[in-house]
Amino acid sequence: MNTLIFSLIKKNLEHAFALNKYERVRGAISADTVIDDLPWTPARYRKFKIAVETELSLSASFEGTVRQIVDDFSERYIHRFFAEIWKPRTNEYAHSGWQLVDEINSQDACNVLDVGCGYHPFKGRINNLVGIDPYNDCADYMVDILDYKVPAGSHDYIIALGAINFNSRADIEQRFSHCVELLAPGGRFYLRANPGIIHFAGPYVEIFPWSFEIVKEFEIKYGLKLETFKKDTNSRLYFVYSKPAV
Repeated sequence: MNTLIFSLIKKNLEHAFALNKYERVRGAISADTVIDDLPWTPARYRKFKIAVETELSLSASFEGTVRQIVDDFSERYIHRFFAEIWKPRTNEYAHSGWQLVDEINSQDACNVLDVGCGYHPFKGRINNLVGIDPYNDCADYMVDILDYKVPAGSHDYIIALGAINFNSRADIEQRFSHCVELLAPGGRFYLRANPGIIHFAGPYVEIFPWSFEIVKEFEIKYGLKLETFKKDTNSRLYFVYSKPAV
């Protein structure tokens, strides 16, 4: 769940029920709160709705639980960010840019997966490449990694350049572990990650703060070998895991 959007909605709910008589209501607000169950008046509900929608520049029906509303806002906010605002900067990166083409092609990869490929810059450059992205129609398949259903071990190389970097740690681990499942024994997993720098044009895109400590923790937890860890351009982190051969 996007904790930035959750905090925004929770703050506005607490403001809507700021009177002393609603102290118990405020104290009980959580991700599982059902919006329709709150003691709204038409005016109070309208002010709350306008405040949230204005901040995010998105409209919503505000139905269901707070968690469901947050997930809906987050999905559409991130979709707008990557479809309309974000632009690739492949040329800028010292370690995770175009040099990956020769790095991967030199290893005779049979099946390469680019997770969150965006505008698919490596298409036609890296051999045997498939790009997936839920937000960009330049991808071979417009699908989230969690919905990319292929047999375990299908890809001998996986690239995720900034793609496994959003929302809570639970979201990160879910996507990371699915990539590890799809990686063939003996394969390599290339990642670029943002250590938590919020994008000025996307203040409600929650960036997971990757660090060397977390990279090492995942190495142990998921039975991988960390082969490379470097600081890349724009304060990003570049790291490569290998999956032990059976």
